[in-house]
Amino acid sequence: MHFSNVQLFPSHYSKVSRTSFYRLQSVLSDSGGAAAPALDEIDGPIEKNLIMDEEEFFDPKYHYDFTKRTDKKIYYRGGEKYERPCGWQRFALKVLDKYHGNTWLGNRSCRTQSCPGEWPVSYHGTSRKGADCIIEDHYEPGPRHVFGRGIYSTPDIGEASRYAKTFTSKKNGKKYKVVLQNRVNPAYRKKYKNGLYWLVPIPQGTSEAEEQAMVERAIRPYGLLLKEV
Repeated sequence: MHFSNVQLFPSHYSKVSRTSFYRLQSVLSDSGGAAAPALDEIDGPIEKNLIMDEEEFFDPKYHYDFTKRTDKKIYYRGGEKYERPCGWQRFALKVLDKYHGNTWLGNRSCRTQSCPGEWPVSYHGTSRKGADCIIEDHYEPGPRHVFGRGIYSTPDIGEASRYAKTFTSKKNGKKYKVVLQNRVNPAYRKKYKNGLYWLVPIPQGTSEAEEQAMVERAIRPYGLLLKEV
């Protein structure tokens, strides 16, 4: 894949190991099997298709581990305050060149300020199966329409975590939450409750094709976050 000179993440970030990615796939899988092997046991390719096709949906080279990070600086993305997902492991999705250009992602180097034309960051708490469906397809309006029909997200990772459904891994018996990290086009976003909730409105009666086009121009997941609870 051609990256157009965009540095996805700075080199000093703590990258998630291949073992950690294997464990993510293993944890999110409904199938049985042994626990993830030690690092020295997986010299070959990571086993695929435990949750979804790793080559098709994930960019393992750009996974980042925020589990031990505590930010002291204030970050901005798309002109909005960006609360980085400290305490979570982020697994990067393949999004570069997926849409028309990459400006919406900004220049994702180590910086505290926004880039021209980039979109702000939001989070969406979901279930394991919900994340699966969204990544493979796109967001769809949910049954709750407190402020109107559409796609809801929040810039507050803690608030998103409240809506994330806890599931128990059949691999290790531990409990986890899943949150999707997105970029939101401010031209198609409405804010509620002092900016705590962001809504991409989708009118009732919109056709399936129109709905997909509206969603993809307005909210794009680019990271899957996993946290043990």
